[in-house]
Amino acid sequence: MKIPHSKIIGSGSNHLIILHGLLGMGDNWKTIANKLSEYDYKIHLLDQRNHGKSFHSNIMNYDVMTLDVYNYLNHKKINKCDILGHSMGGKVAINFSLYYSEFVRKMIIVDIAPREYEPKFNYLFEIMSNLDLANLNSRSEIQNKLNLEITNKSLVLFLLKNISRDNNNQFKFKPNIDILHKSLIILMDQIYIDKKININTTFIKGEKSNYINDSDVTFINNYFKNYQLIEIKNSGHWVHSENPKDFLSSLIHIFNN
Repeated sequence: MKIPHSKIIGSGSNHLIILHGLLGMGDNWKTIANKLSEYDYKIHLLDQRNHGKSFHSNIMNYDVMTLDVYNYLNHKKINKCDILGHSMGGKVAINFSLYYSEFVRKMIIVDIAPREYEPKFNYLFEIMSNLDLANLNSRSEIQNKLNLEITNKSLVLFLLKNISRDNNNQFKFKPNIDILHKSLIILMDQIYIDKKININTTFIKGEKSNYINDSDVTFINNYFKNYQLIEIKNSGHWVHSENPKDFLSSLIHIFNN
């Protein structure tokens, strides 16, 4: 049994599990975690399989990622927690709540619905796969190569966080690019919900994002018996980094109520 890598911030009595999105890692959430740790929370920043410092696997789907979270909680002897998931991590959180609801006190789903999405990130994986890291000598060289293909500078910086050096001091990707690319259709698929979810759930969407639309809200209303929807102004899909102040305020309000 393999346990996902985690970084734990805080020493509070309440456990919060944070699950990042596709090509993300727990470290992306350190700023938010440092703030939340002031509110009696112990925050577990998980690297999901094939991401960050966690193990690589040829199997990549929501059921195995759900089992990874379950194994992590058992390993840490946690029997009750809040769980926050962004994008892909939000789908993992929803799937986890279907199998292991007894573990979850509150659930926060950030800018994702449990539906199918178009695999629009194919081009990113193709760019990353074609990047000849072995023949690039500096991060600035890598950044220049990415800038030629990607106009969104924030996205370039996000991808750069996925690059580290190996034992031979050569650049490498932290995530398992090949398997993630092959699994993209699976990761974009819907989460099948066949029963009402009673967990106290908050969906958070970015004002400029289209990841949660009106038909998603109708679906959510049908299956989530105890939910609210919060919109964060001046933010897109990466709500936590685009408007961290309002996002954090919303989280604190959720946890205190």
